[in-house]
Amino acid sequence: MPTIEVKTNVKVNNTDEFFCNVTEASVKILNKPKEFIQIILEDEVPMMFAGTTAPTYMIRIHSRNGFSDLLNNQEMSKKFADVFKKELGVESTR
Repeated sequence: MPTIEVKTNVKVNNTDEFFCNVTEASVKILNKPKEFIQIILEDEVPMMFAGTTAPTYMIRIHSRNGFSDLLNNQEMSKKFADVFKKELGVESTR
């Protein structure tokens, strides 16, 4: 079961919409059925990145069979960064 853990210092106003959007994106990015994808969200977490508390996030992706292809991992990272830019309004550099 793929699990996407998200921690952010941003407040997510509509968690149901966030969960739906991240789930749908994860289905496409991970090529896994929606029925198996779990999303965990912790918002408004005190966080610092690069010496500042500006909006940021951290995601951890767990999936059976792991991720062993470096090029595929880089492409997935970019796709997820695009999702979280849209959902959280946070640039991928954060």
